[in-house]
Amino acid sequence: MKKNFFSLGLCLLTFIHLGASSLCAQLQTEFGQSLLKKEPEKPETESAELIFDAHFSNTFNNHIELGLSVDPYTSGLAGEDDPQLIGLINRIGVNLGGDLPVLDKLRLKLQYTPQVENYTGAEGKLDEFDAFSNNFSTELSFQPTTNLPPLVASYQLQRFVRTSDVYNNMEQQFGFRFGRVLEYNFRLHRFDDEDSRREDFLLVGSNNHRMTSRLQFGILKQMLGKLEYTAEHSSYQTNLNNFILGATGLEDNERRTDLRHIGAAKLIQVATERLMFQEEINLFLNRSNVDYFNFASTEVAASSFYRLETGRWLRLRLSRLWVTFEGRQILEESGLVTEDTPNRQDTQIGANIQLNWQFNQYLTLNADYQITQNRTNEKDPLLDFLNYTHTIATVTLRGTY
Repeated sequence: MKKNFFSLGLCLLTFIHLGASSLCAQLQTEFGQSLLKKEPEKPETESAELIFDAHFSNTFNNHIELGLSVDPYTSGLAGEDDPQLIGLINRIGVNLGGDLPVLDKLRLKLQYTPQVENYTGAEGKLDEFDAFSNNFSTELSFQPTTNLPPLVASYQLQRFVRTSDVYNNMEQQFGFRFGRVLEYNFRLHRFDDEDSRREDFLLVGSNNHRMTSRLQFGILKQMLGKLEYTAEHSSYQTNLNNFILGATGLEDNERRTDLRHIGAAKLIQVATERLMFQEEINLFLNRSNVDYFNFASTEVAASSFYRLETGRWLRLRLSRLWVTFEGRQILEESGLVTEDTPNRQDTQIGANIQLNWQFNQYLTLNADYQITQNRTNEKDPLLDFLNYTHTIATVTLRGTY
């Protein structure tokens, strides 16, 4: 049992702590977004716009991995027979916002979003992840002419507090963008305790620089092409425990740095006024100063989007993802690693279906179902849990006033 959790930690070290959040964000797509998106012109009689909406969501997740320690002797979740922790996550929050004119061609946007999260399941062991978050963001935009998109400077502050205070952290992000053509963000992530060599690998702060450029072009009359490239540099703090230092080869107090290259190519076809299709290829390459963290992934996906009427639509996305961990060789059946031993490789097949149903201008229902099947080439029976099926189902009710 303890060996299972020990191995599970190694798996999660890649997907959570080593940049998987960037990967997941990269693979999200939207139909028909304009790169040179212009701010809607405000009527002369309208000086400000105020926004208030509330949401409640319920999520079923059969593979909750948040907070699992790499050390089976200290994890509060040690002793579970199944590394896939099944639970429900209830979220309730509000969104307060304002779009205010400052000077001619200069506008200020403010947004405050507090949210409560409640975890249930795994015989009460998920309760330590119950959380309250405060998210404040502001944007200052300047649009000298209506023929060009605005120049935008942004700042975001998020404070995250869990029942177990070891997870308490703060994240700040500073950004600049020109429409959607060029964007730069700097993210600073810090936990309250920056010194302790705690056993949980999630509790390490980081600095992140991210630059994204996008290109959009028309093909014939009914097709649209999109290209996107992102360069990202991350530097992590050094308060790692001895287990991680031994597994990765980092020296004590050595700082890990990663350089990521993220690319995407998408092709959108407008079949009818209501129906659209999209094909895409997404590439992700991570290069680190420590070989253990080097990996690459390729994803191909196809989506369809059908609009029933205004505010009511259905979307289906099918995908296949290949991941190669270039710095990790699998164990042979003999339990040894030889010169010809292949690297670990995972393959994922995924499906996602979304339904958005607007009852009226004040109330909207969104249903989201995702299923992912992961298969690995690892031969060690202790790593058989890497062959899993992950299901997430979420229903969200949102009210706008």
